[in-house]
Amino acid sequence: MEDYNQDAQNYINLVNEFNTLQDTEYARAYKLHKNALAQYERWSNILIEVRELEQATKTKQTTLKGRIEHIMRVLNNIYTSSRMVWNKGEIEFKTKG
Repeated sequence: MEDYNQDAQNYINLVNEFNTLQDTEYARAYKLHKNALAQYERWSNILIEVRELEQATKTKQTTLKGRIEHIMRVLNNIYTSSRMVWNKGEIEFKTKG
């Protein structure tokens, strides 16, 4: 269970960091987009574990699966938005560069 607590804390930290991202923080946006992608992969694995648990115990985990799917959507949005900010910086660098 400790791993999941750390996963949840990592998610909260990422969301908090994303909420303070400015449109001109290109390097930070790059870091955030990489972090979001890594966390998305981790939560995808957690969702697989929950589905395997459902099969093994014959019990539905509808609420937990719904929450994990929501987390994955948020992570995807953070990934996409951060990538857009980073890409904007890359374009500006090439045009001014």
